[in-house]
Amino acid sequence: MKEQRVERVGGEQGWWMDLPAEWTVPVRGEDGNEAQIPLREHPALRKYGSKDEAVKALVHAQRMLGRRPEGYVRVPRGAAAPEEMEEFRTALGLPEGPEGYSLPEVDLPEGFELQEELINGFLKKAHALGMTPEQVQGLYEWFLPLNVEAFVNQDRDREQQRGRELENLRSVHRGETRSVLEAARRAALALGGEDLMEVLDDTGASDRAVVINALARLAPVLLEGRFRFRGEDAAQGLTPAKLKEMMRDPRYHDSMQRDPEFVAKVSRGFEMLYPGKYEPGTRA
Repeated sequence: MKEQRVERVGGEQGWWMDLPAEWTVPVRGEDGNEAQIPLREHPALRKYGSKDEAVKALVHAQRMLGRRPEGYVRVPRGAAAPEEMEEFRTALGLPEGPEGYSLPEVDLPEGFELQEELINGFLKKAHALGMTPEQVQGLYEWFLPLNVEAFVNQDRDREQQRGRELENLRSVHRGETRSVLEAARRAALALGGEDLMEVLDDTGASDRAVVINALARLAPVLLEGRFRFRGEDAAQGLTPAKLKEMMRDPRYHDSMQRDPEFVAKVSRGFEMLYPGKYEPGTRA
């Protein structure tokens, strides 16, 4: 005989109320603590219209225990087996290697090019982290424009800073500004050569008015004072090969035959050829 459905009355009546009061089940409360309550008070029973429905649901749940639902892949934990990791990566749609990713087109400023090694490094890291193709594309589309914008802004800020510094120079030196700039350049070359010029350019110091003014004030001392070789005629015709030959002369390297004037001539030759950074013995 088919079981009669018992409707709830006031939220307390129903077929579950016929269950023995001594049947209890553990329930975790909102405070996180676990307590035993009568089975008939468990809220999960309220969704079944009869005891038959509840029993059928229980039997079905028991049959599903241990089964893997369709489309389900277990997330590897710890030192997972290679087969398990491969199954997981395949389920995510990961390519076999970094070259399997495809990157979307991103508008870049004119003349701006991405370094291939940076892109390859990005893809290798993404593959190592197990990122899906969709995640890689989304991150690339978001992150690349931010970096390009930061680079462009930095370059624009430097140009604006250079313009302000140049205006400061013009306000002080007016028509002599070009001469001051040239004097500063020559002084920097005399002090450290092209290496110093490269450092000044890379750091932006070559754009600062205070640095240019300081170098321009040093120019007369460096180029016309005691650091400048006054006997230029004596050094005419000297070449790196000639200086190297002179350094092999006993008058230069032999302490027993050393000629101070000859040694000084070699030093002056290096100073003429390499202003501000001559090193006898390394530049020949």
